[in-house]
Amino acid sequence: MAWFPSQLGLTGSQLIRSSGPLEELSKKKLAALDELFEDFQTVNHQIAEKIYEIDHPWTPSDQNVGGGRSSAISRPQEAILQRRESNKRLQYLISLRDDCNRAIARFDKEQRQIFDLRYCSSNYYDWDTVGNLIGYAHSQIYRKRYAMLWLLAEERGMVSHKDGTRNAINPSLNQ
Repeated sequence: MAWFPSQLGLTGSQLIRSSGPLEELSKKKLAALDELFEDFQTVNHQIAEKIYEIDHPWTPSDQNVGGGRSSAISRPQEAILQRRESNKRLQYLISLRDDCNRAIARFDKEQRQIFDLRYCSSNYYDWDTVGNLIGYAHSQIYRKRYAMLWLLAEERGMVSHKDGTRNAINPSLNQ
């Protein structure tokens, strides 16, 4: 049984067509992806902090200075590597950094300019301000935003890679 967009309550501009099922990014997902790009600005610092915490854990001072055998692992580098690989927060931050870098590498010059204004500027620019600075109307800048966030969604595995970017930029191709 085929489902039509009108039966699902969706309009053409809300749809992304990919190898069969319809995919879209909801407002909540778009907001979450937008926040991930914001978090990306400090991710290298957060990774460095987490690595330092893992490599130099706080240990209470030992008053027993004379006796007993050491229970420390004889290969400290392996222990550090194992702690880093098993730390979920560190792995999340590394994954976020890598996914954002791959998405940014796929940006064209215009998208990179928008990204720099929105996320890398020392001033906080909302999407409408970024659109005004570049000369886009409200609907145009939000289409550009959708296309940029779609690339990140692809890298994060939230949507399929199959031809979604072209359709995110021009939703009329879905009809």
